[in-house]
Amino acid sequence: MALNDGIRRNIADVDPTERALLRDAFIQLNQRFFPGTRTDSPAAGGVSWWFKQDEIHQATHVHNGPGFIPWHREIVNRLEEMLRQINPQLSLHYWDWTQDPRNISNANLGGGTAGNLNLFTADFMGYGGAASASIGEPWLSAGYYVPGTPNDRNVTGNPADPCADVFRNISGSPLAADRITKADGTGILDQVDFADMRTKMESAHNDMHSFVNMGSAHISFRDPFVFLLHSNLDRLYARWQTDPAHPERLVPETVYGAESGDAELNSFIEPWSTGHSEAFGTEHFTRPWYAPENQGEPHTYKHASVLVPPCYDTNFNVTVRAEVINPGTPPVINFNDVPSGDTAARAASFRVYGCGAATIRVKPGFGPAAPFAVLFPASGQVAVPHEKALFTEARIWLAYTAGAANVAVPDGSVTLQCVESGQEFAFTLKANSIVRPRVAVMLALDQSGSMNDPAGTSGDLRIDVLKSAATAFVDVIKAGNGVGLIRFDTDAYPVADATYPGLNMTRIVVNDAFDAGRIAARNSVSLHATNVNGWTSIGDGLQLARTILTAVPIADYEQKAVILFTDGLETADVSIASVTGSIDNRTFAIGLGNELQVNTASLQTLTQGTGGYLKLTGVLSADINDYFLTTKYFLQILAGVTNDQIVLDPDGYIAPGTEVTIAFTLNETDIDATVVLLTDYPVVNMAIQAILACFIDSANAAGLGVTYSAINKTRQYRFTLPVAFASGNHAGTWKAILKVDANDYKKYAAGLDRDQRGRQSFLTHGARYSVLVNTYSNLKMRATLTQNSFEPEATLTLRSILTEYDIPVDHRATVHADVTRPDHTHFILPLGEVEPGVFDAPFQAHLPGIYHCRIVASGATLRGKPFTREITLDGAVYRGGDGPSTPTRPDDQLPSTGETGGLGDTPTGIDKIVEILTRCCRINSRILWGIALFLLIIVILLLRR
Repeated sequence: MALNDGIRRNIADVDPTERALLRDAFIQLNQRFFPGTRTDSPAAGGVSWWFKQDEIHQATHVHNGPGFIPWHREIVNRLEEMLRQINPQLSLHYWDWTQDPRNISNANLGGGTAGNLNLFTADFMGYGGAASASIGEPWLSAGYYVPGTPNDRNVTGNPADPCADVFRNISGSPLAADRITKADGTGILDQVDFADMRTKMESAHNDMHSFVNMGSAHISFRDPFVFLLHSNLDRLYARWQTDPAHPERLVPETVYGAESGDAELNSFIEPWSTGHSEAFGTEHFTRPWYAPENQGEPHTYKHASVLVPPCYDTNFNVTVRAEVINPGTPPVINFNDVPSGDTAARAASFRVYGCGAATIRVKPGFGPAAPFAVLFPASGQVAVPHEKALFTEARIWLAYTAGAANVAVPDGSVTLQCVESGQEFAFTLKANSIVRPRVAVMLALDQSGSMNDPAGTSGDLRIDVLKSAATAFVDVIKAGNGVGLIRFDTDAYPVADATYPGLNMTRIVVNDAFDAGRIAARNSVSLHATNVNGWTSIGDGLQLARTILTAVPIADYEQKAVILFTDGLETADVSIASVTGSIDNRTFAIGLGNELQVNTASLQTLTQGTGGYLKLTGVLSADINDYFLTTKYFLQILAGVTNDQIVLDPDGYIAPGTEVTIAFTLNETDIDATVVLLTDYPVVNMAIQAILACFIDSANAAGLGVTYSAINKTRQYRFTLPVAFASGNHAGTWKAILKVDANDYKKYAAGLDRDQRGRQSFLTHGARYSVLVNTYSNLKMRATLTQNSFEPEATLTLRSILTEYDIPVDHRATVHADVTRPDHTHFILPLGEVEPGVFDAPFQAHLPGIYHCRIVASGATLRGKPFTREITLDGAVYRGGDGPSTPTRPDDQLPSTGETGGLGDTPTGIDKIVEILTRCCRINSRILWGIALFLLIIVILLLRR
């Protein structure tokens, strides 16, 4: 079977169907074009794939020297690659010089019939007469030449132009068989040294060009038959190389025999190396290997792509050879700046050339030593199948696990082998470790008067929702990171403000509830619940947070982020838009309200522009999902800013006498894990069941090196993996086990007032809970939501990127989004893998409102262990969403307990007039503000009378 097996055969032996496919692919070569236009300088663009061969041969060809045979191997190989881009089933077959191409006997005529074959017909190679004439069809219709063209390339010299004619004539006889091999040892293949062989080969080649005359060397590559002729030249060279009596012919140092030191053979092979040459004394630049594409890969005539024989049906044996892609002699693999405790992966990369399968492996006894290791395949061996291509890429992944930061790491080493070729490659391994990135997080919290309003129908005030969520954030943030806080209403207030104090950037030193920095942050959040008043200047808050972060030394924190919390629209300068360009830290925002109650478009644009995102709560209800929503938003953002990954975050109820088990998956890529329990009443205990029935609870946690803390309504375990169990294994299914403490439950149930909110739910259903599992991991998911408009019918696009040790998770995962529409209906949106490890999908937002998109990924690690990742992103559309946004005083912020527009804590008669004007007029522009001010002045004057 010739078609699709990657073997080059005698063109007369393949089925007529394949000959037709080869012809059609040649025709298509003239329908595809390289980039650019014909007037580009110094290298013309817009050249067809076919006429690029003529441009290359005309300006760069090598004849009458040691580079003749290998240079033509390269052009033949590259032409075959182009044919396969058009039709992957094809190979570039050859014309056997010993046969008359006009009358080949015993040829394959199809259907099991053999007979005489003429290659020169209008349905294959065109004209084949004795007189010189145009090659005709099928090439004339394919544009291989354009009679009468005013832009004849022979005149213009531009390779993007067609030629007016391509001619051919056949006269004389094919090559005598004894010129190839002869009893007295004088044939081409009988020669021992390369120099003798290539001299006889070029002589035979020249005779065959005279037999099938396609013009001089400067125009012969306009005729497609030239490649059948040169494929045979290369076939004979391959047969000479694969003679089992001469293995030296497959080694770059000895293949060229006495000419191995020749300057030409040790120079770059052009134009494919750099895109320029001086083959005829004049510099010629050839795209795409020259600017602007610059796709050249510098390599000499001894490179494996030139050395290794392609697959011909007459080769003596199968040959392969590996070339290392990694730079350096010996090659070096660098593990640069790996955070302490992390594992980084780097590949020893090869290209395998030849027409057989190969095996790349770690040489037994020469594997890497700790802290280096073989990562994948775990066996340290990879099978490289033969593919129909110039080369097949192969990788063995090595790993480095970083120890203490900034401690010198001795160089390591590993030796790899290509079993079939006997090659060995010694790699040097270099590494250094750095401090795991610490994040300075600045909380910019809204304290405008409307924060004393109800948070929807949940029964909570907005300020209580913020206080609870921000406190959980402070309780969970990991040691090493820092937290600060500023407050804003009509203005933003410095951290040392006497009335509205905040918190300067404060380091969290240890992972327990009594860390001094954590206590200070918790107290600062608690203070935020007092003195709520004023209007809303979001831009002021952002600007001050950014200023404080900028002053934090980069030596103290490697990364910085802002988390903004607001419950309303801008009602005072400075605007978000005016500070957007100056915000250079990652910025996240939580909007307590729906898409109309916060500056959705401005905040979405701001946060996405810094690598953050906006979360919108909607109007909170008494539903359990809404109860924990704001806290979970804070904790998801915390995971985002500290580069943690979310494994899962389920909610539910738990009653006395019941046990709730929540399964989650950890694997070998995970470095540490945090399991957090949130409850509405502190009556629930949590234990962790690891794999192999190993348990962690509050009593034994410390002895296992696990940090356990119970603060108010939060319980959490933090542990580095693996935990110090006897088994030591941590990849598999873990469980969080929840139980109600009966005594605590009775105490809280008895202490509840009859009218206390939530009493009936607590007595009927038990406590509400939410469990969050995060992991700091080498397997990461990043996700984004973008939208092309904020109006209904906008297209929202979800995108997820999965990497493992910074390697794309290539076809080892599935990703989908559970999308909740504004009317609370759901649909599942599969995200397609558009490239390795990258998933995306769009959907249209027909309904105005908020779209909550829970993106969930599941798959297998390189070691075949399961994983899950998830993240929730919000998009929103509303009528007028693409209109201008300016600070206004909207109805939804009035009346607000204590909010007086900055005129005082107790509303006066003038304040009431302002409030009424604001309600009635919905002030949206400077003109309306001017009218309001004018009316206010009149009222003041009347009152003074």
